[in-house]
Amino acid sequence: MARFMQIKHGDYTRNDMATKMRFRLCIALIIASLFSLPSSWADSPGLGGDFTLRNTQNDEVSLSAFKGKVVLLYFGFTHCPEMCPAALLQFKQLISMLPANKRDHFQPIFISVDPKRDTAEVLDRYVSFFDKKIIALSGNEQELHQIAKRYGANFRYVPTGASYTVDHTVNTFLINAQGKLVRIFPSGTPTSELLKQVTALIP
Repeated sequence: MARFMQIKHGDYTRNDMATKMRFRLCIALIIASLFSLPSSWADSPGLGGDFTLRNTQNDEVSLSAFKGKVVLLYFGFTHCPEMCPAALLQFKQLISMLPANKRDHFQPIFISVDPKRDTAEVLDRYVSFFDKKIIALSGNEQELHQIAKRYGANFRYVPTGASYTVDHTVNTFLINAQGKLVRIFPSGTPTSELLKQVTALIP
C-alpha cells in the first residue's frame, strides 16, 4: 500500500480541477515510467465475485450487468495525487488503443473508497476528465470494505491533522466477460501488457 498526501476537499471549479489533474497526470506519467512489473493470475477461488454499488446518477449497478464485457477494476479516491490518476490514465489510453469494434466490449470501472468526500458530482467530474466511458461507483464504508476484501484489496483512513488521507491497494483487477476475476496487475504494469490481456479476453 502507498500513503498519499491529502488535498483539502472543497468545491472544485472546472479550472481548478483541470489544473490539479494536469499536475497529477505529470506525476503519474513519471511514476508509471519507473515500473515494469509482472501481473499475477487470480487463481484463488475465493477472490472476485458479483457486487452492487451506486453510480454517479445514484442508480444501483451490479458487476453482473457487464457480463459480455471485459472489465478492468480499480479501487481509489479522487484526492489521490499519484496512483489513481496513473490508473485512470491507463484506462483512457486503453480505450483509445482498442479497435473501435472492440471498445463496446470493454468496461473500465473506478470504485471510490472515500464516500464521505467523493460525492456523485465529484466522482462524475473526476472520471469524465479522463474518459466518459469510465464508470465510477461507490457505496457506504461497510459495503466498500466487503467488496475490497472479496477482491484481495484493502484500504484504511489515515488522519492528517484536521483531515485524513486514504491508504489503499493499488492493483488493477481484470474480469472476463463471464464476470470472473482472472488476473491482478500491480501498479506500473505497462499499458501494452494491459492491452494484450484485455484484447485476448474480448469475445
